[in-house]
Amino acid sequence: MLGEQKVRPSVFLAVAAHDKLEAKLREIKAGMEEEGIPWRLTEQETGDAARLAHEAAFASPLGVGVGVSGEGLCIHYRKLALEEPLFIHPGPGDPSVWRLFGYNAARLVKGIPFKEKAEEVGVPAGEAEAVAEEDLTSLVAEIVRRMLKETAGAPGGPGGHGR
Repeated sequence: MLGEQKVRPSVFLAVAAHDKLEAKLREIKAGMEEEGIPWRLTEQETGDAARLAHEAAFASPLGVGVGVSGEGLCIHYRKLALEEPLFIHPGPGDPSVWRLFGYNAARLVKGIPFKEKAEEVGVPAGEAEAVAEEDLTSLVAEIVRRMLKETAGAPGGPGGHGR
């Protein structure tokens, strides 16, 4: 049971078996490893990407989960409602999308700006053009502020380091 053992701080990857799973995992893991964030794999029998990611975020000591199913990919943060994932990509995607999800899961942990390629993370091109760059910057800044505020009071959080 997770509560009874020490769990290394890591992003949890919750996966449901399907075609191309190994290829997806290779790219997602590579993205996180390139950002220097460890991961832990949990296998589920079934589940949609959002539910898998949400459950993984709650299990992860870092509060970040990635869900991978045959129907899509999702990055979730523990403080978000199931219906409000941070990133979701419906459909199988391709290696660039899979790696982008690895990068962005790691960057959520690190509190740095996400890598952006709207067409690769499930945002239709028309909608992506409608979002002003400053709106996206504001959104990322707000998420980082909330994460820092939430972790400041937590044991081992940045509050104990002069922030």
